[in-house]
Order: sequence, then structure tokens, then C-alpha cells
Amino acid sequence: MSTPVCDLVLLSWNHLEETTPCLESLFQHTDVPARLFIVDNGSEQPVRQFLHTVRPRGAIQAVTLLQNETNEGFPKGMNRGMRASQASYVCLLNNDLVFAPAWLSRMLEVAQAHPEIGVLNPTSSTFGNSPPKGISLQAYARQLEAARGRYVEVGMCIGFCLLISRPVIERIGYLHEAVERIFFEDEDYCMRAKAAGFQCVVVDSAYVLHHEHKTLRPSPEREVLFNRNRRWCEQRWGRRLRVAYPRLVPLRPGSEELRRWLEQLVGWARQRTLIYVYTPFTDGIDGRELFRSVGLVPHADISWRRLPKRLISVAATLAILKRQKKRFDGIIVPDERWAARLGRLQPLHRALVVREGDAAALAQLWQRRFHFPS
Repeated sequence: MSTPVCDLVLLSWNHLEETTPCLESLFQHTDVPARLFIVDNGSEQPVRQFLHTVRPRGAIQAVTLLQNETNEGFPKGMNRGMRASQASYVCLLNNDLVFAPAWLSRMLEVAQAHPEIGVLNPTSSTFGNSPPKGISLQAYARQLEAARGRYVEVGMCIGFCLLISRPVIERIGYLHEAVERIFFEDEDYCMRAKAAGFQCVVVDSAYVLHHEHKTLRPSPEREVLFNRNRRWCEQRWGRRLRVAYPRLVPLRPGSEELRRWLEQLVGWARQRTLIYVYTPFTDGIDGRELFRSVGLVPHADISWRRLPKRLISVAATLAILKRQKKRFDGIIVPDERWAARLGRLQPLHRALVVREGDAAALAQLWQRRFHFPS
């Protein structure tokens, strides 16, 4: 049998009530020739016995069980499956997923058309996207077909269903095994892929339902693991910044000015920065449509806050000051007048105020990634 274009690596650890429907929907809705590697992380004997009975069917041409005697955690477990693969693409899968029809073919369609993309997620309940009430996964997949070929760039993909191209693996290798058990191994991998010149995206037309962290909920160490691994990741890559950008000039869809401005925003977003744009919108236009009006791919780390068309500057100032729970690290302003106004309010917002064209101040803002508040 020739090597399929994609190998699937599913990580298992007990919780057969999750694994069984996951495998059933995987066999039913995988529509591209593939091999399945099940890596079992030291499950109890009944689970091991069940996994030995799993046989290939449908487009999945072969099933291989890789049995670990103990729970080696997410990175080591997935790496064992990745090392067994020789396919052009490898897709890492949690065992708490339910797959919609065409989930894999639609991801591969985007990956193969855009070699600069190296790491991909399907859209999912993980991103707040769930089928409307009363709509089945099959019907929802048919609705999403209208978005075939579309995708959104993201700062990082999430490891629940992670499609990786072979050039990425050849360039940066496998998941970092310094991560203890779980959390932030996916973020670290995406940062390494981006540093090697690849993009991370979410494919709009591919859908996977994710019952998040059900297998970890009973563990009292979840919060300890999360915080410890987050510190490890931030020491390597810096923390994510939150930046406000008030733009009071109306945006003109399709204009060259808009294109240049959005390209600038994308450049900032690619520096581990979440950008919150405060602006009046043209009626009927949202952020993604703005990108597409000038032939650009939307970036998920650029979010939009619609301002009223009257008293715009007052509304923008109040909206920025209102944010208290996760404060802004920086505010990028268009002119000296705005800089002076928000400078006077610095005791309230505590952010670094930066003029849009001030390269030195912008560089200082990006360096805040490596300043860790106590």
C-alpha cells in the first residue's frame, strides 16, 4: 500500500466513553485516504483491549496501535505517532472530538493550495463556533461548504486537531518534550513554525466538535500544570500583548489606503500582539469583509470595536478606559493630540502610549512581551 497523503495520530488515555464516538465519527467522515496511528498513554486494561480491536474502514486504510506502558503526556505521546509517519501531512487528534463530513479534505484543500501555510486547525466549538440549535453536524458541514477555500490567519493553532505539513516537521521537528504533560506545547510549536517562515490558520469550511479537556477535568493539578507551562512558554516567546488602536477616520472598503493599513496591522499582530481597533464602521461591513475587500486574508488577532458615528473621540477614549480586567499594554495613536490626551490619562489605563509612526517607541512596545508583571 502506498503512503497516503495524510497520517492521523490519535492520543488515547482511558475515557473510552469519549474515544468510542470519536473513532466512530472519524471513520465515518474521513474522506481522504489516510492511516491512523493510535497512541495509547498507559490506559487501563479494558481500554487497551478495545483499542486492539479497532480495524481500518472507509478512507482510513490502516490502523496501528502504539502502546505506552505509562502516561507519557501529550507531547511525548504525539511525538511517538509523528515519528511513525512518513506522509506529506500529519494530523494530531484528541480523543474527545466528533468530526463533521469533509473535515479533512477541506483542511488539505487549503494546505495544498498555500504552501506558506504550515499548521492548520478546523473551525470548532473550541473557537465558539457551534451548529445552530436543531442543525446536525452533517447539515452544518453542508452550510460551511460555501466557505470552501477560505481561512483566517491566527497567532497560534490549538492542539486538539492540528494538521501539520511535512516541510514544517522537517524544518523544526516535533513537539517540545520539556512541556510537562499538557498545555502550551501547541503554542510553542506554532511559534517555532512561524519563526521558520510558516503561517498558522483556521479553515472556515472544516468543522470538528471538541468536548474540551473532559479527560483532564478530574485532575486537581490542572491549574498548576497550566501556570507552570505558561511561564515556560512565555520565557521562550514572551507574553501576548494587548494593544488598543483608535482609528477615527472612516474605513473605505476596497481602497488602497485600507490595504496598506491592514497590512501594517497584520505585521503588528504577528508579533504576539492582540490588536483591538476602535473605529466607526461602514454599515453592513464587518472586519473580515474589510480584509477581503482588498484581497487580504483576515487575521483573528485583530478584533474590531464599533464606535458610534457621533462624538467618536470621546466614545473611543471611554471604551479604552473601560477595559480593566485585562488591561492594555499599549495604545497606538494616530497623532500628537491623541498622544497628549491619553498621556494625561495614563494613571487610569497604565498603558504605553505610542505614536503610530514612531518606530523606536513601537519597538519598545514589542519588548514589553518580555516584561512580566508581578
